[in-house]
Amino acid sequence: MQRGWHAVHALLEIPAASPLALILLALDLVLTSLIVWKVPFTNVDWEAYMTEVEFVLRGEFDYQQISGPTGPIAYPAGFCWLYGSFRWLALELSQVQTIFAGLYLATMLVLLKIYRHAKAPLWVFGLCVLSLRCHSIFVLRLFNDAAAQFFCYFALLLLLEGCHRSSSLIYSLSVSVKMQPLLVCPVVGLYLVLHGWKKALSCIATMLVLQLFLALPFLQANPWAYLRLAFGGPGDLQHAWSVNWRFLPEVLFTSRAFVLSLLLLHILLLLYFAHFRWIPGGFLGRSIRRWHVEPVARAGALEPKQLVAMWFTCNFIGIACLRTMHFQFLVWYFHTVPFLAWFALGATSLQRCLGVVALTGLVELSFLITTHGQVRGPDGRSWNTKGVPSWQGSLILQAWVQQRVKEQSQQSPGVIRGCW
Repeated sequence: MQRGWHAVHALLEIPAASPLALILLALDLVLTSLIVWKVPFTNVDWEAYMTEVEFVLRGEFDYQQISGPTGPIAYPAGFCWLYGSFRWLALELSQVQTIFAGLYLATMLVLLKIYRHAKAPLWVFGLCVLSLRCHSIFVLRLFNDAAAQFFCYFALLLLLEGCHRSSSLIYSLSVSVKMQPLLVCPVVGLYLVLHGWKKALSCIATMLVLQLFLALPFLQANPWAYLRLAFGGPGDLQHAWSVNWRFLPEVLFTSRAFVLSLLLLHILLLLYFAHFRWIPGGFLGRSIRRWHVEPVARAGALEPKQLVAMWFTCNFIGIACLRTMHFQFLVWYFHTVPFLAWFALGATSLQRCLGVVALTGLVELSFLITTHGQVRGPDGRSWNTKGVPSWQGSLILQAWVQQRVKEQSQQSPGVIRGCW
């Protein structure tokens, strides 16, 4: 029995930097290829994407005039250029799926390198490749969430490798495809400020210049319409499609008081983590009031594991405070869950390792449980459809969120812990 436990413990200690990770990626390549080959494509937003970018390719840059089957365009300029290139090249659907399969595998490779920087064991990263829903989001639905998230993770990797300017460009590019990377904006800004305001302002200027460059034709045509529709927040958030809060009565879900409560909770959580866990000395400390930080001082400012924990935690705080999460939103954070669970629970015993696996599986499960429900179209018509989230799945996800908040609140405050 003792010998068996030592064997299991040895397997659990294999680092993500092990060559065995390449075998894991190769198996994921086979799985992804089989999904593209065997599972039929599902047109959820693809037709809407192509209709919207067709306006742009015809020379229409006024966001007020761009719309598709699901309603007005709701994504920034980077989306138009990315998906417009697919349309302009007249790519077959199978060719675009191949591109997104490559994008998925590139995302896994970037995540592997992030997990290596954080010194996480290989089995924790291995949990990232098990999501059926994430594979579907990339290669069977072709959602822009997938592309935005790839760039977001790539920006984190560049930060870990000390490429601040390049990271700023890639992060800005991710935001231009879809707004979800803004969830980590507080940590991006904070990390840059910890390297001196001179560095931070320079990188922020780089981000803004790229946004202006990509959006210039749209800003010239109708700046207000572009800013309102591309960055005006979520659109029609229907109760039926909410994975996380569907168990609430629809009257409460749609109430302004509930929206404001979640926003306030989001702000308070960010302030708490920033003051007690991310900033040395808190908001009154000297670390965020320096104009310039010498390279030698920067090197020891933050360990890679701490930066990864901060980034993932900040993202998860935003996820926990979203009013609704649609199925495709899982890709916003699923690949961070194994790390966060491992970082919070540790892997000092088999029970804790099983806890990490269970938490990751429960998050995936909440996005797989579906039922029938009534949904509403952009023209106001309503109909019953299958495949909407189930309230049972909502309870699974929320129970996990509430438990993690409770456990975190019971921990003693520290400096730049970043754990969730």
